[in-house]
Amino acid sequence: MFGTDKPMDNPINWSFKVGRLFDIDIRVHILFVLCAVFLIAMELPKGETASSVPISTVLLHALGSYAILFGIVLLHEFGHCFGCRQVGGEAREILIWPLGGLASVAPPHNPSAHMVTTVAGPMVNVLICGLCSLAIVAWTGQLGAVPWNPLHPFTPVSPVLLSEGQWWLLQVYGLSYFILLINLLPVFPFDGGRILQAWLWPRKGYRASMELATGIGMGGAIVIGLASIFQAESLLLMIAVFGYITCWQTRRMAKYQEDFSDGGFSSHGDFSDSWDAPERKPGYFERRRMRKASEQAERERNRLASVEHEVERILSKVSASGLASLSPPERRVLEEETKRQQSINS
Repeated sequence: MFGTDKPMDNPINWSFKVGRLFDIDIRVHILFVLCAVFLIAMELPKGETASSVPISTVLLHALGSYAILFGIVLLHEFGHCFGCRQVGGEAREILIWPLGGLASVAPPHNPSAHMVTTVAGPMVNVLICGLCSLAIVAWTGQLGAVPWNPLHPFTPVSPVLLSEGQWWLLQVYGLSYFILLINLLPVFPFDGGRILQAWLWPRKGYRASMELATGIGMGGAIVIGLASIFQAESLLLMIAVFGYITCWQTRRMAKYQEDFSDGGFSSHGDFSDSWDAPERKPGYFERRRMRKASEQAERERNRLASVEHEVERILSKVSASGLASLSPPERRVLEEETKRQQSINS
């Protein structure tokens, strides 16, 4: 049904493929679809409000919001994948599920590679928020129309009357801002926790940095779980449970797996299944230097071939008409080629 060779006894693998971009499989978890259907159904007007609010309007706003959320999460995960490839790692799959996205990436086993891979995701949200902010200010003519307050990511800081198009633009900004804020929490396995672990890595070693980051993550998950109970937020509770379990599993791996560099454990995917770190591949700038060097070498080969052809023509002319028949440019070509051959032989 799901078209994957992963074991189906692991619920995280209950997904289906929806496409492939940049050699990266895009998969959607079945629970994402079920949760979206359930939540959309919950938003449908009932009772007295059913006659006052058109169902089509409610469905449009609900479906549009989930489509925006899907797109922003997907772009965030692509950021992780491109960041990983930039440092010479591999990225193979993105999974969209009810709690966000999971990018299967394998960066080289060093702090800077993991840092770049992790930071690249939130930077996508920063870019989205920045572009939306400029568009909102330009469209409304008011700086206060942008929801700067992190406690209210969907509410403009100043009262402003928004058109339908401006409201949708505000949804893009707010969802990206919310995802950015959640991911920057210094709680493993969020991006903030992974950034903290990568920062601690060269200072304390891989094993100790991971144990410290996951310990903070478990504590943070408990705090988030308690807050979700008092606020009656089921989504926060799910995030807290997932975060705690992920931290607990990672700490167990830290005790038994062997580190490549300092006695810790093997590299693992950014947010998903563990798999061995690949042999390092050249990053973007290194590939660019290699490409330029190759192009320069090709130009030099073409130049030498042209000179060789010209020298053959000149020698044929000397053989037929004598040295005196050569023009000054032809003499220079012959002299330069003679010097080059002497330098090679010497």
